[in-house]
Amino acid sequence: MKRFAAVVLAALAVSGSAFAQASLKKSSSLPKIDGVVGASEYQYSDTLNVGIKVFATLGSDDNLYLAVEAPTSGWVAAGVGGLVMNGSRLFLGAVQDGKSAFLEKSGVGHFYADAKQLVVEKWAVSSSGGDTVMELVIPSSAAAWKGQINTIWAYSNSPDFTVRHKVHASLSFTLQ
Repeated sequence: MKRFAAVVLAALAVSGSAFAQASLKKSSSLPKIDGVVGASEYQYSDTLNVGIKVFATLGSDDNLYLAVEAPTSGWVAAGVGGLVMNGSRLFLGAVQDGKSAFLEKSGVGHFYADAKQLVVEKWAVSSSGGDTVMELVIPSSAAAWKGQINTIWAYSNSPDFTVRHKVHASLSFTLQ
């Protein structure tokens, strides 16, 4: 089952993804990690052409604040470090049986493995009205490479992390 979930996440980064480019600069206005994305809470926000809403702030505290909101009661995912699964840090969130659930994994080829070192400092997941939101905080050094942060995003119609995603997209941030 773990292998199936890895194959699912691999597809998240390689087939039919939408690709976008944006920029981030350090901000002293930091989002509250509570599973709810407020208006103007994040420095960057956009709805990718696959219906995934993504949010990001590069904090003056050297942390990267990320959020994903999708029209599903299933899981949502974000990955940092690449535009493909291999080598990316993967974060999955869902509400399962009324409780928030979260996974942090490492992409290995078209699969994932347990992360050798966890980097998430804080996370929150909520599901309401047919939408699922995941917010998280990681050190920007865990995501940035050569002045850029590459991300992948996805969601599923099921809260079961082993169920294949419905859509996925990519987004690259240039750091200013």
